[in-house]
Amino acid sequence: MNLYRKKHHPASDKNLPPKSIGPVQHKATPAFNPGTAASMTQVPSQLRGGIPTPSLTHRVLSKMAFGSNQADLDHISGLGGASEMDRILAYIDEQLEPDLLDDSVVDNMLNQGFQTLNKTQQQFFQQHVHIPGGGDIPWDVHIQPGRETVYATFIRAINSKRQLQEMMADFWHNHFNVYMEGDNIQPMFVHYDRDVIRPEVLGNFRNMLYEVTRSNCMLSYLGNGVNEQSAPNENYARELLELHTISAANYFGHMPWQDVPVDGQGRRTGYVEADVQELARALTGWSFSGASWQDYQYLYNPPINPNLAPTGLFMFRSDWHDQGIKRVMGTDFLYDSNNPEKDVNDILDMLAEHPATAQFLALKLCRRFIADEPPQSIVDQVANTLQQNWQASDQIKQAMEVLLKSNEFLSTWGEKIKRPFEKLISALRQIEYGFSFDPTVEYTNWHHWGFMDSGQHPFHWTSPNGYPDYKSHWLGASSTMSTWKFIQWTSRFRDGHNGDVPFNQIVEITKTAFPNPSDRTANNMVDFWYQRACGIIPDSNSQDKLAKFMSYQDNTTPVGSDRNTPIDLDSNDWPGYNQERLFAVVSTIFLTAEFSYR
Repeated sequence: MNLYRKKHHPASDKNLPPKSIGPVQHKATPAFNPGTAASMTQVPSQLRGGIPTPSLTHRVLSKMAFGSNQADLDHISGLGGASEMDRILAYIDEQLEPDLLDDSVVDNMLNQGFQTLNKTQQQFFQQHVHIPGGGDIPWDVHIQPGRETVYATFIRAINSKRQLQEMMADFWHNHFNVYMEGDNIQPMFVHYDRDVIRPEVLGNFRNMLYEVTRSNCMLSYLGNGVNEQSAPNENYARELLELHTISAANYFGHMPWQDVPVDGQGRRTGYVEADVQELARALTGWSFSGASWQDYQYLYNPPINPNLAPTGLFMFRSDWHDQGIKRVMGTDFLYDSNNPEKDVNDILDMLAEHPATAQFLALKLCRRFIADEPPQSIVDQVANTLQQNWQASDQIKQAMEVLLKSNEFLSTWGEKIKRPFEKLISALRQIEYGFSFDPTVEYTNWHHWGFMDSGQHPFHWTSPNGYPDYKSHWLGASSTMSTWKFIQWTSRFRDGHNGDVPFNQIVEITKTAFPNPSDRTANNMVDFWYQRACGIIPDSNSQDKLAKFMSYQDNTTPVGSDRNTPIDLDSNDWPGYNQERLFAVVSTIFLTAEFSYR
């Protein structure tokens, strides 16, 4: 395998739109772009004082979902209840039971061009990593499962009715982060997403932790696949304690383990360096078929028997396993030859039950859904629910119900901003983006590479700590501008292979909002789209600039006309380009601080 090609992606691998082709390909004269966009945007951290607060429905859909769309708004308004709060609580109850929600639209989209989503773990390994008997695997076949997972993630985030489930999948992928482009991880990534993360996003943390520990993606990423007793590899053991369970906040360094404080139940409240080393010993032999060079020796002993080829499945290598006693956080764990995985499973039980793990998970969940620094009171409530129900099959669901129905969640606004992926998906949901993300369609790769510079391409954070979840990290100019650029592109992108039809539904949505053509004025359209996207009416300065631009009738002479004069949205001809002008207004609204808030 060409590792340089894998790590650096030569330009020939990138299926990008030609630089000479913009989103609108059929016009000789480019549509006019608003020159006032920069003056209408403001970095959220610069805002002080009161922030206009949108409706409860808008707030909730911006925080526990990837933003609102009209279908969700209509659905919530039709739920039973005398008040908006009653309807929101009913919506939360629905989202906590995702399997009861009809997601057939997404299911149908995932049947268009996708070829790997239903393969078995062994098929992924033997068709995309190592063909039994040997043989060359083309690069596009090698990475196909990873790419299809990314495309499926876009489809689900934009179109799924199970919005909370998708938010939770994103959360747990970051908690158990695996860098997709690590060695032999892309070929197995459908398995990691489908079989390891998704089944327990609202289920049981201990179950998910166990599956992660056995996943060849995690075992490859952090090197535990080659962890054997003669030279224990501490990488995974360290992250298991620091990032997945007890947390770095409870690391006592090189202190003797006997000096670590204990809680009222006799538990050590944290871990020390010796615990990392002991856990690494316990994890020796936890590997998978194909992790060792020995698994490929069958190729050099003719006649070659393909049935001896590695499978990619979890493998406990007893000859690699340290069978001695391991003392982790003050507790001794014994090896049992009749149950060789018992020592690790007992350790996982201890970690999953530990109050420090519950507190760490609760803090991260509250940080994701409430604020960068959430009130300790709600963190404690969520942590108590997690810890008291650590063996329950719906442990995470119970904790999320506490979180989502709390005053801290329901009443806060603007304490978070949308990260690049959330901002993009929120915009695409607003304009009801109709692109299919069919892997066999050329445009799909354009989306893949176009969003890469945003800083939050799905599954592409290289470090094991996952994408940062603080506002301050996402205020940099490079990430912000790349995200805005991509949003503007998608807001105007057309299907050049099918009559230059826009993938957005901006014109149709606007016509539905104003069935009387005489009401389709610059003022009305700006107010409508601003309130739809941001949940509030625009301030006078923003409204003035947007409506002025929307009223231009000649892109060669950008002079505003009467903002209450109807605009013909059936026309997109020179010199007015009415539809393109509306697309530009809508995408500019997505650049505002108000749209960034969560």
